[in-house]
Amino acid sequence: MAHIYDYAIIGSGLTGLSIAAALSRETKNIALIEAMDVPNGVNKKVNFPTGPMNNGLRFVPDSVLSEKAMRFLENLLGQPVIADVSEEAPITYEAGGFKTFLGFGENPPAFYEELAYFTGSKRIDLASEPHQWTQSLFEKFKGDFLPRSYVTKFHKEDQKVTHITINGSKTLHAQNFIFAGTVKDLGVLLPEDSISIRARTKLSKNTYWTALCLDLCHSKAVTESKAMHVLNGTTQDEIGPCVGRFLQANEVEGQTLQSSQWMTFIENEVTEDSEVIGLALKKIKRQIKRAYPEALDGLKLERIFVAPIIAGNGDIKLKANMTIPELENLWIASPTVHEQRNLVGALLQAETIVASLGFQVEAPVPETVVEVNEAPAEAVL
Repeated sequence: MAHIYDYAIIGSGLTGLSIAAALSRETKNIALIEAMDVPNGVNKKVNFPTGPMNNGLRFVPDSVLSEKAMRFLENLLGQPVIADVSEEAPITYEAGGFKTFLGFGENPPAFYEELAYFTGSKRIDLASEPHQWTQSLFEKFKGDFLPRSYVTKFHKEDQKVTHITINGSKTLHAQNFIFAGTVKDLGVLLPEDSISIRARTKLSKNTYWTALCLDLCHSKAVTESKAMHVLNGTTQDEIGPCVGRFLQANEVEGQTLQSSQWMTFIENEVTEDSEVIGLALKKIKRQIKRAYPEALDGLKLERIFVAPIIAGNGDIKLKANMTIPELENLWIASPTVHEQRNLVGALLQAETIVASLGFQVEAPVPETVVEVNEAPAEAVL
């Protein structure tokens, strides 16, 4: 007979790993299914001339919901994540100088909500980085990790998913399925009678955004500012603005180096168009050079990273517990389903799924250390 897992989690990004770590406190009979060779999704470590850093721009705005997300993560990891809260308004470059960024006015970019996540005046300073979170979460996972495994179809009987097909041929059975992959893929993966034709069409035709990230290593210190930069130039175009910031400069082998990380968004439909990618990258560089004329001179390293379908929820109808109405044991954990964006949305969606499954993540109880002070032995006469 085929082995039946308690839980099958599709996707090992931040959301999938958070759920996997939480469920590992209850059972080891879990399958964590990942299409890539390694876990962690986009939140993985990158080795840069200035030292290890995140795979693209990462930021956590200070808010009640952000703090809730961070506390959930702290309880999972068993260690502090929030170090402090800082206040520094985002800046932009206009009329030959830097000014406080006050918004886009009457011409917001099409991906305004994705960019707005980075423009809060208060931020949470992190005690550890997102690439460290995912590594620690994976270490807490106790089930079977299945890399290079593409889910190609869900199969159901009555109101439940019974099994999934992996890589077109392999079958995997589970009592419960948790989908933390790209929500657009559900239009192809779900059984035909589980959602309406209209819903399936929305999943395929909705606008999805891909993040285009540019990491730079500058051959000298460019600025001491830690503020988030929102750069767009003086002309409106289809590419839209970018957001980014400089990391702290440091000495490496006798030379002062400074890294910066930048991001913009493009429609997923044109992600494979090299001309669009090239134009977006040129615009980012042009705006950096406009604000810091010597910043791009003698670059030590330039790294491009594309994160497909990082935003866009497909407008899929779900029950309050995040399951498909016609499939009572399929939970949709895709982070873009949550109304909050980016890291915060990913963690809050994971917390919602864990709670819907009937579990609560609490901080681990520290071990009690009992100190015994032994009195010196009396001399024997």
